[in-house]
Amino acid sequence: MIRMRMLDGSEREVPRGTSLQRIAGAARAVPADSVVCAVVDGVVHDLRDGVWEDGQVTFLTSGSPDGARVLLHTAAHVVAQAAKRLFPEASLGRDPKSRDLFQVDLEIGSPLRESDLEAIQAEAARIIADDFPIERHVLSKGDARTWLIRRGEVLKLEILEAIGARSVTIYAQGEFSDLCRGPHLLSTGQLPAIRLVSVEEVAWQGYPGGERLSRIGGVCARPA
Repeated sequence: MIRMRMLDGSEREVPRGTSLQRIAGAARAVPADSVVCAVVDGVVHDLRDGVWEDGQVTFLTSGSPDGARVLLHTAAHVVAQAAKRLFPEASLGRDPKSRDLFQVDLEIGSPLRESDLEAIQAEAARIIADDFPIERHVLSKGDARTWLIRRGEVLKLEILEAIGARSVTIYAQGEFSDLCRGPHLLSTGQLPAIRLVSVEEVAWQGYPGGERLSRIGGVCARPA
């Protein structure tokens, strides 16, 4: 057994490997369904992570800066899923980080236009309403390489090769999955409404001669 210290000074004794999601449900420091991530000894963690030694844990909602980033990151995956439903030939790029926006980079034969945003936003709303569980899978780097090749995700292959770790994580929701470090929400239904606000053409990795990608930008409504 290990001891986890809460922000209010209380402690909980839990078996080694207990997930932060389970600890959040038992702690009741904040409503469990509003928790989006946790900070353990100063490091931000996905709620799916297990804890293996004594430590200090703080559970965060989307109202915190780190929690807001989890919200935006999950929104980016939902919009990528929506775009790939409408444009199956699209290849996934990065999800560039921004303080107030989520962004999604996609390589598509014809660049996206502002007129495409309404359809993508509507599809994203359906994905949120379907409340898909978001699952995390750990793959060896070699298995991840094979998985990406089979899916034709050539840009993600470039990202994979730059990762020094021997294993990587894949996050999946419904028919969609992506190479991603996380953290993410536990399901798509935890997201508030999404509004897409921009689309622009950018170069892959900023290279002047790189592939031309469509970058979608959007915002999340703040939970009440």
